[in-house]
Amino acid sequence: GTFGFVARATYNTVPEWPNKSSAFVMFPDVHSACAAASVLRSKTAVDAVEMFDRAALRECEIDEDLLRLVPDMKDAGPQAAALLIECRANGPEGLEARIHEVNSALLDSGLPLGARAEEPQQLSKYPFRQDPAESKVFWDVRKGLIPIVGGGREPGTSFLIEDVACPVDKLADMTVDLVEMFEKYKYKDASCFGHALEGNLHLVFSQGFRTPDEVQRFSNMMDEMCYIVATKHGGSLKGEHGTGRNVAPYVEMEWGTRAYELMWRLKALFDPDNMLNPGVVLNHDPHVHVKHLKPNPVASEIVDHCIECGFCESNCPSRDLTLTPRQRIASFKEIARLQGLPNRNAAEEKRMADFKRIYDYDGNGTCAADGMCQEKCPVKINTGALIKSIRTNELENTKAASGAMSLAKHFGAINATVPTFLNAVDLAHKLLGPSPLEYISRGLNKATGNMVPAWNPYMPQGASKLNMNPPKPVQPAEGVARQVVYMPACVTRMMGPARGDDQTASVHEKLLSLFQKAGYEVIYPEGLESSCCGMMFNSRGFKAAADLKCASLEDSLLKASQGGKLPIVCDTSPCLSTLKAGMQTKDLKFSLYEPAEFIKLFLVDKLDFKKVRDCVAVHVPCSSKKAGLSSTLEQLAGMCAKEVVPSGVPCCGMAGDRGMRYPDLTANALQHLDLPSNCTDGYSTSRTCEMSLSNHSGINFRGLVYLVDEATTPKAAQKTA
Repeated sequence: GTFGFVARATYNTVPEWPNKSSAFVMFPDVHSACAAASVLRSKTAVDAVEMFDRAALRECEIDEDLLRLVPDMKDAGPQAAALLIECRANGPEGLEARIHEVNSALLDSGLPLGARAEEPQQLSKYPFRQDPAESKVFWDVRKGLIPIVGGGREPGTSFLIEDVACPVDKLADMTVDLVEMFEKYKYKDASCFGHALEGNLHLVFSQGFRTPDEVQRFSNMMDEMCYIVATKHGGSLKGEHGTGRNVAPYVEMEWGTRAYELMWRLKALFDPDNMLNPGVVLNHDPHVHVKHLKPNPVASEIVDHCIECGFCESNCPSRDLTLTPRQRIASFKEIARLQGLPNRNAAEEKRMADFKRIYDYDGNGTCAADGMCQEKCPVKINTGALIKSIRTNELENTKAASGAMSLAKHFGAINATVPTFLNAVDLAHKLLGPSPLEYISRGLNKATGNMVPAWNPYMPQGASKLNMNPPKPVQPAEGVARQVVYMPACVTRMMGPARGDDQTASVHEKLLSLFQKAGYEVIYPEGLESSCCGMMFNSRGFKAAADLKCASLEDSLLKASQGGKLPIVCDTSPCLSTLKAGMQTKDLKFSLYEPAEFIKLFLVDKLDFKKVRDCVAVHVPCSSKKAGLSSTLEQLAGMCAKEVVPSGVPCCGMAGDRGMRYPDLTANALQHLDLPSNCTDGYSTSRTCEMSLSNHSGINFRGLVYLVDEATTPKAAQKTA
């Protein structure tokens, strides 16, 4: 961005060989480890070599699987280091040749091996592991180093990464100097690790900018680091990452005055007005790296360890509408900083008021709070949990909270009323057409501050009445009785299919049909007519009401399942996830299943499947993705259809009914939904998600149980009692 922009890029690819093997080799000191990397670079065709200094190893010691594979790491000496080495080949014989080459080079080098200098080890103590599961342990630890350091830093400090490189034969001396530098300036959590085969190191550390002394320490350290890398060892101040303002004052040190002046002349030719990325790579201010430093105040233990990497953003349904999780956290921290000022001036008061006003919609209102950001976050921060805590704090001890508690206590009346209301709205749709309903509902949505849902043509009809006395199959003469506790979610007890769908039955009818085919006796929990997992209250911030409903349902399920002995099926994945998260009885969680999981584990062997559709789409709800059930839903659909197309959407943005109340959220989340023209139906395990997906795809999405019920017959006839 300094001279222009990249309009096109061509990638040169390398083979992904099927045969791989990795070894984790300990050395008594970092100099020996880096020297070994240099030997491997010059003497072998090794594929990857990653270096860990002692600080990095110390962070790895919490991994029990790694300690099992490399037991002497636990008692490693104070200067110990390690190399993670990988060999790859197109066949077993080639792989063995690579491994032999690497082992021979290490043995011929005469370098000391072992985690402690006084206890030298043979190379055979660190064998190459060809079991993919064991190699994965090594590489997971390597990938997790940055999150471990970032997540463990002192609250209120910033997480920084510098990225330096030098010729591999100088890596050992440069690394020793950098380790001593961090010790000199008392960076106790700093570590050096990285791509030793390329002479590339990542320097990871936490830094506070809260006082002038902290800023001066940072400046002094940067001066010395750049001297060590660029001047003393002739290296590069950036290996993989961009230069940025932090290194801009040292570009002349690295390249020399003549080359630096030439860079400025080139910049003037391409960008005479200095409009392209000004000051980021080329900057005349020698102190720019210690100016305009962004504070990182303590705001909430939920998000204080955010490293602002932005990995979360690709999973966020509001990322192109309002804010991403990273931006939500940064904005929240700025509000916390302003609120914490003892004497705010007029400008600060206005800034705080503006931030709060904008955050109400951009930060709070349009956050689905589904936690999908946590799936991409290297330090496992759930920004949705932050937003839910904000909602709870805002609503605590308010009339709205009292009203929510009253609704929770009388939920049976709501459950009984909603189907009739939905049928009335559907009748209006039939008589008036879609336009009046869309116009009126959107007007009410705007007038009530997004409290009234905006109607769309895929809004459901009322659900049919639940059959409380389904047929009881004859149990097998031997073995365990086929019994299941069925907990229809309130949403499926209230919402049926949409007008225009060729399916007219409700979700619970289809699941009851599957139970009957497989010979399962159905047991309902007590108080089903008023049961609710609490999600509809929790997502709005009414935590007390949510806890009340969850606890009541937990008691009913404990009794119905005989303390968890019988499997429990909830037909709506997000509801199941909410229930599991709120349960106090840990053992009961292992008895809970969402429909696709239960069908795969308990029903597949009792049913015959046939493919009844040519091409169908499958959307895995956020809760099922987080539970690792994506492949389960897709495989089950694949037993019923010739072609299965994943929706490709991380989160549909529905978040219960939030997507109905904030329709822009679902529109943004599903802007890239693009299903093939021959795709006739869509399936999921969340009724509200299905409504949104239908509205933005033009095909009917419905519960996966509809497809499975249509595609199956019992393996043996089930007699009823």
